[in-house]
Amino acid sequence: MKGFSIVLGSLILAAASMAFAADPTFKDYTVTPVFTGSNHKLVLQENSSSMMDQARVKALQGKVNFAGHYILHRLGCGGSAICGEVLDAQTGEMVGGLPNAYDGSTFGMVYQPDSRLIIVSGITLDGEEDAQGNALESGNRDRYYEFVNNEFRLLSMTDVESPPMDEE
Repeated sequence: MKGFSIVLGSLILAAASMAFAADPTFKDYTVTPVFTGSNHKLVLQENSSSMMDQARVKALQGKVNFAGHYILHRLGCGGSAICGEVLDAQTGEMVGGLPNAYDGSTFGMVYQPDSRLIIVSGITLDGEEDAQGNALESGNRDRYYEFVNNEFRLLSMTDVESPPMDEE
């Protein structure tokens, strides 16, 4: 019976620690070194618009701000929607984009030049799935992604409580 108590206690402790697991941190996804050379000229994309090309050229004039040698920038993608793109400063290519378009009034991104982690906040406009591929109801969430092989891999997400609406 004593052995059973120890096993049961260990299982409860493990479950509790998983339930309160900390969100991913930037230092857990460190990239070194951070590219400091001259950024490559934009490589034009097939079927791109002049507006998109201008936004990309402007972004490539900045410093590397994400995952070692990338420039992450936001741009409007129709109506009040906001999208994010990843440009490779070493090659000048657009290598990827955020998995969803977001409501511009709720959108935010947090990232660092020396980390593959990005935290994206807001309400998606084009549907959303959890890490297991299950469809989710629309909601304001913080999403933690790792950028690997030019793709965003969902690590976890947390619902964000919306502020209460004013009563009339």
